[in-house]
Amino acid sequence: MSVRENTAHPGRPAVYPLLFMACLLVLGVGCAPKVQVQSSPTHPPQPTAFDSSVSEILLSQFRTWKGVRHRVGGMDRQGVDCSGLMQAVFRDAFQVDLPRTSRAQSRTGQSVDARNMRPGDLLYFFDKGDHIGVVVSDRTFMHASASQGVILSTLDGYWWPRLKRVQRVLS
Repeated sequence: MSVRENTAHPGRPAVYPLLFMACLLVLGVGCAPKVQVQSSPTHPPQPTAFDSSVSEILLSQFRTWKGVRHRVGGMDRQGVDCSGLMQAVFRDAFQVDLPRTSRAQSRTGQSVDARNMRPGDLLYFFDKGDHIGVVVSDRTFMHASASQGVILSTLDGYWWPRLKRVQRVLS
């Protein structure tokens, strides 16, 4: 291979700028951030009459609890934490007694694949600690947020990666 003289810089071969650019390209690819995205279910199961009635019952419960502030260890409308909310909602709406802690609640019932979740299923998250909520409809769940109190949230880019388990308590 013959090396041409670099006319812009006499005495320096023209191949050096090409080598420099090749090195930058290799280094740039190696330093690119690695993004790992978990896919979410794309085709949820079709809702049934059971799902619709459970969803309506949970929405009614949400209207009762909406905006109640978060309080660690709370179990009433003066303040409630996530597991206290689940315990009260399931007791009042479905006459189902759940354990007190989110970790114990997350092991109640039958484990379900996240792609097959339906209204009434418990969603167990790890978000700076244990957290639990209940599916209200398709990708919407009710929970007690530490910053916003009792709210509805969507299984989105924030919540989906933190979802650790889905448990079916209602049959």
